[in-house]
Formats: sequence, structure tokens, C-alpha cells
Amino acid sequence: MILRLLAFVLWPQVVLALQPVELELSAFDDSPRVQVEQDGTLKISPGGGLSLRAVAGTSVPSTHTVLEFESFSLGGCDNAHVLYGPVFQGGDKACQIAPIDHSERWSVYTTLLAKQPENWNELRLDLALSPQAALSLRNARLRPPNPGEFEEKDLSRVDRRDHFLQTYLATDFPARIQSVSLSEDEATISFHASHSSQEIFLAEVPLFRAPDDPTRFEEPVPINSEQLKAGKITLPRHRERDGHNYDRIFSRWQLISIDEKGKRIPQSHARYPDVFPSKYSHLTVPVPANKKGLGGWAHNRSPEDLGELGITAITVNILLNSLLSPHPSKSTESFQWQGRTFHANLTTLHRHDRTFQEAARHNILVDVVLLLPNPNREKNANAITSIMGHPDADPSAPYAMPNMDSQEGVATYGAALHLLAQRYSRPDRKFGSIHNYIVHNEVDAGWSWTNCGEKPLSYFFDLYHRSMRLVDLITRSESSNARPFITLTHHWAAPGNRRFYGSKNMLLELTKWTRAEGDFPWALAYHPYPASLRNPRTWEDGVTFDFDSDRITPRNIEVLDAWMRSPAMLDKGGAVRPIHLSENGFNSPDYSEKSLREQAAGMAYAWKKIQPLSSVVTWQYHNHIDNRKEGGLRIGLRKFPDDEKDPLGRKPIYFLYRDLATDKEDEACKPYLPMIGVSSWGEVLSTAATK
Repeated sequence: MILRLLAFVLWPQVVLALQPVELELSAFDDSPRVQVEQDGTLKISPGGGLSLRAVAGTSVPSTHTVLEFESFSLGGCDNAHVLYGPVFQGGDKACQIAPIDHSERWSVYTTLLAKQPENWNELRLDLALSPQAALSLRNARLRPPNPGEFEEKDLSRVDRRDHFLQTYLATDFPARIQSVSLSEDEATISFHASHSSQEIFLAEVPLFRAPDDPTRFEEPVPINSEQLKAGKITLPRHRERDGHNYDRIFSRWQLISIDEKGKRIPQSHARYPDVFPSKYSHLTVPVPANKKGLGGWAHNRSPEDLGELGITAITVNILLNSLLSPHPSKSTESFQWQGRTFHANLTTLHRHDRTFQEAARHNILVDVVLLLPNPNREKNANAITSIMGHPDADPSAPYAMPNMDSQEGVATYGAALHLLAQRYSRPDRKFGSIHNYIVHNEVDAGWSWTNCGEKPLSYFFDLYHRSMRLVDLITRSESSNARPFITLTHHWAAPGNRRFYGSKNMLLELTKWTRAEGDFPWALAYHPYPASLRNPRTWEDGVTFDFDSDRITPRNIEVLDAWMRSPAMLDKGGAVRPIHLSENGFNSPDYSEKSLREQAAGMAYAWKKIQPLSSVVTWQYHNHIDNRKEGGLRIGLRKFPDDEKDPLGRKPIYFLYRDLATDKEDEACKPYLPMIGVSSWGEVLSTAATK
């Protein structure tokens, strides 16, 4: 009884000790560069280093050693310190904190505070910002560390796999699988292997098996002398696996040997199916009459704009977890895939139907962006999200990499893809159409947009490559014209963030995998925003016209075209792969006449730059409408829906975009020539050699 009474008395104190302490942010020295909005968001305009004040509303418990806030950080801050107050002392009293990474979305920042004195309730944050950096901060608070949050992680498993993958890709194996061709009932594997005393086997490796999984080689079949001489073996396309009728289209094939101890040793790289039948082999795909598109479009977002603007292509965001439900209900429809039963979410599908049907009425090319919410970020994530999402995803990121190492995860992800491809590849376009599949978002910035924890490049890309392959195999089984697109930011030769990889590195990594395991019809979805998302004057971007440029923006977009024309990037038929500039836009820092004109000038400049580039199929403008959740950016063709003076108002860039690719284009673009500093649009084009 006494213990229960004591617990009752102490419980409120325990709860208070765990509650975060909110911090109010302001400029330390009343700098005019710092503005605090009504919702408490603090915005820092470019201009270099400065200090901020963070005041606690209550006393700070000694347990609260973690400083946390959300940041939208264009340029980042590599060098930051904190001092305790209200009597601030520098020197050895200053505590260095973690860098604030560059981020083009709202990101959660955490750092562990040290050297805490007693009885303090203010912090001074000294930020050594570059002159171009612009930051927005919100929701600052102090809290206790989460269990294990700042403990050193065991990277041995990650490092071992990364080393294995690098070695695997670089190995010159004695044998090679040259092609895998599937019919409705058979799989024919063509190979080259030298005659030797060593017996050779053909093994299959299901897609969910990692390349270093010791159990990856399944169903090894000995290759007899006749098959070895012919360099070909034919097997059934389907087999029973775990009680299900398994389609071997979802396996890659690898030649192995088996030593006297039963160890299975690879003798070739693996190979995915190259040729397989499609349900619809000649579906008509819209050929855009111009390069005007919209990004992130939906049926309820000013649908009249499709016709008025002359839009020929759109992107549509798809949340993969929303397509399926864990259990059957009145709002689901059950379907079979790969011998398993899944439950389609009809509410979600009917909403997408309206978007795709509207696009079909306008004969618009549709690219979908395949997104998976982070299971470790979502409170009470449902079973579908938890099964499909990568278990290592850091909670700071909104989206996760699919769990490509899990049989159940790949099966569920595959069911969602099958549902999309089957429903939206119909010749009658009953529900509308999907033509291309952008596989996740900005994967060179995977930490921000396709998170699977901190992973080295080879480790990350193995997961992504298998995700691309699954998309390719499923969607092309329905429509032969479907393509998977790799999606990349404007950060080119320089990653832009210590946790990013760089777009150039991602494309180089992709070519390593296709050389090793066979080509497939991938294409490129690129996001060449201006160097600073806040500055629409992209013609002033500090970029270079070579393959080592830190960024590729509209100013040097010719570099991307030249890169994709290089021999290593061409498809196996020697053709240039399509480029969709699937997310791009220009900011108007405010709604002043000057800002709105500069926004339109950026669009006119970019439009003229991409016209001679035949590799660039479309420019999908993002964001169609200004969005309050984009860190203070005003990128839209239209103003904020809740703008007090002119809700959803059309900006000058709207009317410019409307007139592009019409007989009014030259007249609409001409007023922006003086602002850019040229007398004709031919002067902005670059023919600089790239190396």
C-alpha cells in the first residue's frame, strides 16, 4: 500500500522529467536577417554567420541533454557551437554541436549537449553560415536521449556487405550468363562456361535474397556436357516454393560450383530475365506534343489548368502502403498474386482513378512516383507499412526504402506494384493509365527521401537496384512500354550533404550493376532546380560546363544531355535513354513585382535551354500551387490557396507557362531578356565541350 502511494506521488514528477522543454527561438542581436513567423518558424536569410537565442519556458532538468529542432537548410552549417546563459561565456565554455546538414525538406536535427552548467535556461547558437546559406528552424526543444540514440552502432555487418558488393561487381568471373529468356512456361538461360573438370551448376537467386546471403543459391541444377557445349539450358518457368506457385521471373540466375564440403561458389555474375512476354505488347503511349508538364498533380488541384496550360505530361505521387489493407473489409477487394491473397484498398484506388481518368481525357503522359512512408516515423504504422518498409529507416526521414531483404516485404511490395500495373495498363483505359514508374524519390539524397539508415553507396544501391528490377519485371509483364526511372537531385559531382551520394555516382553505380547483371530499359528522372531553391535567378548559378560540376541546374543542363549520350549510358540498342525533368520550379521569395518577374524569367530561361535537347522529353513543373509546407518557398504557378489577398492567384509565371510552345511563346519570353542580360535566346545556349 505504501509503495503504491509513493508511486502515485512520484509519478507526476517522472512524467514531467520525460516531457520535452520547448525553446523559443529569436535573433541574438536583433539581426534584420532573422524573421520569426506567427507559427514560431524562424527564418534566416543569406548573409553569413550569426547567433540565435533559444529561451526555455521552464527550468531545464539535468536529464535533458538533447537539442532537437526541425530545419529546412539550404546550404547547411558545418560549424556550429552552443553556449549556456543567460550569462554567456565563450572560450572553453563553448560546446561544438553536430553540423546542420543541407536539406531541401523539413528535417529533424538532433545533437547531444555537453558541459552543461547548473541553473541555465538560455542557449546561444553560434552558426558559421556561408554567405549563400538560408535556414528555417522550428519546433526547437530539449529532451532526454532515447535509449541507444547516441551509442556507436555496430557497422561490421554493413561494412562487410558493402565490401562484398564492391568485390562482386569488380570480379572477372570465369563464366558468364549471356541472357535469360522467358516464355509463358519456360525459362531459357544462355551462358558461356569453359570446359573443365569442375562440375558447373545453374542456381537461381530469388530477388529478395541479398547478393551476400549465404543461402541465396537455390535449386542448383547440374549442367551436363551437351548443355555445356550448347551453352543453353531450359527449365520450367514456374516451380513450387514454400507452398506457393512461384514465378521464376522474380529470380536472377547464376553459375556456381560446389566444393567437397558442399560450399556453393559463384562462377559468374547473376543475371535477371532479359526477355519475357507482356500482357499488352503494343499499348499506345502518348507522345508529348511539347515539353510542358506538371509535377505532383491530382484531380482536385485546379483541373482546368491541364487544358488552359497545354499540359502534356504529369507526375502523380503514389503512397505504396495505401494501396493495400492488412485485412478484408467492405472497402477492400481481395486478389491473388504469386499464390498469396492481398486486399486492395478501393478508397485509395477510386481516388487515383479520378486523377488518371482526367489525364487520359487530355491524352497526357503519366509518370507515377512510388513512395513508401517510413514505418519507423509513422505512429502506429499499420502492418502493410511495417512489412514493406526497411527496418533500418531512420525516423527523421518521411519515406523509406522498401525492405528488399525480406521475402514478405518483397511479396507485399510486389503485390502493390502488380495492382497498379494491372489496373492502369488496360487498353480501354477504363481507370486511366500509368505509362512510367519513377522508383522512389531523389535517391542520391536517400537519407532524406528513400531512407534505409546510414549505408555506404554500394550497400544502398544494391537495395535500390533490386527495387528498380522488381518494378521493371512487374510493370513490363503488363505493358511492354513501361519504364522504371531512377530519380536524382541537382547535386551532381558533389553530394551536397555528408549523407548523400551524388547523382553522378548513382548513375555510375547503376552502370556497374547493368554490366554485371544485364541491362534493362531504365530511364532518368532528374530535378535540375536552381543552385539555391530560394533564388530564381538560375542564369547566375555558379556551375561549370563539364562532367565535374558540383551541380546540374538549368544554367548547365546541356551537361546532363551530353552525359546521357556517352556510350556507357546508352541502352543495349545504342539509343539515348529518355530524360524526364520530373521536378523543377522557381521560387518567388515574396509576391512583389520584382520577385514574380524573376520567377518567370527563370522559367523562360530554362525553357529556352531545354528546347534543343532531344533527350529531354518533358519538364514537369513543381510545385503547381504554392505550398505552406515547403519551408517558406513559393515555387508555384499559383499563389497559396489561403492567401489573404489573392487565393490561388495566377502569377506571371502562370501566363508565361501557358504561352510556351504556342505561337505566343516569343512574345511572352521577350520581356525577360534584359533581366537575364542577353539580347536573344540563342546567347543562353551552351556548346561548351564536356569531359
